[in-house]
Amino acid sequence: MTTNRFLVADDHSIVRMGLKTLIKDIQPFPQVEEAADGDTVTALVKKNDYDMIVMDFNMPGTDAMTLISNLLAYKEKTRILIFSMNSEILYAKRLLKLGVLGYLSKESPAEEIRLAIETVLNGQLYMSPELKKYMYEDMVTKKTDNSFEKLSNREIQLAKYFLLGYSVSEIMKTLNLHSSTIGTHKLRIFEKLKVKNVLELAELAKLYQLDPSQI
Repeated sequence: MTTNRFLVADDHSIVRMGLKTLIKDIQPFPQVEEAADGDTVTALVKKNDYDMIVMDFNMPGTDAMTLISNLLAYKEKTRILIFSMNSEILYAKRLLKLGVLGYLSKESPAEEIRLAIETVLNGQLYMSPELKKYMYEDMVTKKTDNSFEKLSNREIQLAKYFLLGYSVSEIMKTLNLHSSTIGTHKLRIFEKLKVKNVLELAELAKLYQLDPSQI
């Protein structure tokens, strides 16, 4: 019987424990090691060969994009499944381009998590039904790579002030707009960019290397 070696990386022990349980459901006698931060992940990957890495995208003090790039530089054929609360719409496309084999929401049901682990372990690409739908729409409609290009000039202007931390009252004074108008534009910005709040908006801007002061 083949024993596969896994690395589970997440800063929450309860999440690591749950993933280990799921992995043992798939393989009776796996070798599973744990990491709670990016530095530990890097050290373990340099030292050991893993059949698969299941890791959170948002561990404290860790730049996930840089970490993943480095991991794939050390071990080019490493099978990586991202398991995260972050929106897959925001990050999955770029991560797949980097070389990860799957991106899965922590809100996914256990059966989907098992399927994703099995798929990636077999060296195949895993995308959730929602991500497949988004990627298909992206291909058919030939959407721009930079999501911010979907915004109107006024929406870009408001996005800038949201990113710079301006309050609604400050934006009202700066742009001479009514609060309800600002609220309407904010909803449209979030809808177009598929984000839920200003924090995710800031993450998206960082993803596209946008300096809010230069927008």
